[in-house]
Amino acid sequence: MDRYSVIIIGGGTMGTAAAWELGKRGEGALVFEQFAHVHANGAHSGQTRVIRHAYAEGADYVPLVLHADELWEELEAEAGIKVLHRVGAVELATGLGSDHAQRARASAALHNVPFEWLNADEIRKRWPQFRIGDDWEGGYGKRSGFLEVEPALRAMAASARGRGVEIREHEPVLSWEADGEGVRVKTAQGSYSADRLIVTPGSWASRMLADLGLPITVLRKTLFWLEVNDPSRYNPARFPVFIADRPGLELYGFPIFGQPGLKCANHAGGTPTTPETVDRVVHLEEDQEMVEAAGWLFGPEQFTGRVLSSAVCLYAKTPDQGFVIDRHPEHSNVVFGAGFSGHGFKFTPAIGEHLVKLALDGAEPLPLFSLNRFAAAGAAH
Repeated sequence: MDRYSVIIIGGGTMGTAAAWELGKRGEGALVFEQFAHVHANGAHSGQTRVIRHAYAEGADYVPLVLHADELWEELEAEAGIKVLHRVGAVELATGLGSDHAQRARASAALHNVPFEWLNADEIRKRWPQFRIGDDWEGGYGKRSGFLEVEPALRAMAASARGRGVEIREHEPVLSWEADGEGVRVKTAQGSYSADRLIVTPGSWASRMLADLGLPITVLRKTLFWLEVNDPSRYNPARFPVFIADRPGLELYGFPIFGQPGLKCANHAGGTPTTPETVDRVVHLEEDQEMVEAAGWLFGPEQFTGRVLSSAVCLYAKTPDQGFVIDRHPEHSNVVFGAGFSGHGFKFTPAIGEHLVKLALDGAEPLPLFSLNRFAAAGAAH
C-alpha cells in the first residue's frame, strides 16, 4: 500500500484547487472523486460564475478574493488560456428593502477597491438594457466579471497531474480514519494511507464529515438561459455581470457567452434536498418565474418568453452563509472545507492554497471560517 503525503477526499472545485497547490509544492498527493472530474452533480455546473471584489457578504472576504484574483491570473498564464473575463459587474440598489449594493459599497471603501457609484440616469445611459426607476442607484466594479468553470478546473487538474498528483475518478470514498500515525482512506477499490487528509466533500459533507455535525443545508438551485429579442445588446462587450434584488429575489446574471441565452438565476430561496434525492428536472413554473423576474429588471419586451436551456445545481449552505474551513478538532492532520453557500467559486484557488497551508504548514484557521463560530452562536442563544 503506497503512502502519500496528502490525500484529498472530493475532487470537485475546492479539492481541485488544493490539488493544484499541492502539485506546485511537489507533494505526493492522491485525490478521490466519486464522479468524473468535472460533473454536473454538485455545485459547479452551469458554465460560468461571478467574480466581484466589492463584497457585500462581508468586508473580511475582500483580501481573499483579491488574492484569488491574482491566482486566477497565474492559472491563465500557466495554462495559456483565458478563464477570467473582466466584463465588469454592476450591483443595483433597488430601494425595495435590501442593502446588498450598499454593503458592497462599504466593503469596497474599507479596502480601497474601485467601485463607481452611479445614479439611475447614469446606469440607464451606460446600460440601456435595464428598465429601472429613478430612485435606483448602484455600484460598478470594472475589474469584476465572470469565470469559466470547466476550463478553470480542467487547467488546475492538468497542472496538478503534470506535477505528479494522482486524481482517481469514479472512486467514491467509503470511509476514512485518522490517528497520530497518519490517515487511512477506504474505497471500493482499496485502502490508502497518507500523512495528512484534506476533505472537500461539497454537498456530501454530512456523510464525509458526519462526526462534526456541520450545520449545512443542501439546497436545490436552478439556472436559466433566456432567449432575448436582440442578443447583440447582451454580448460581453456591451453588457456586464449584474445583481439586483427585491424581497424574495436576488437576481443575478451574465452577458450572453458560450451558449445562446441570457443566463439568469435567483440566489435567494431554494428547496432543501440531498444529493441523492434532488429533483434534477427544471419545471415549467420555474421557467415562468425566471422569465417574470428578468422582465422586472429589463422589461418583458426584451424577451421572447422562451427558456433556451436550464440546469440544476446544489448549494451547501451554512446558517450565516459563510464558509467552514478548519482543522478537525480531534485530528490535527485532517483539514476540511465545506459550506460554500453558493458564493464560493470566485475564491477557489485561494481556498485551495489555504487548505494546503493548514494541512502542511501548521497555519492557523481564519476566524472568519472557523467551525467554532457555530458553537459560539448556539451558546449566545
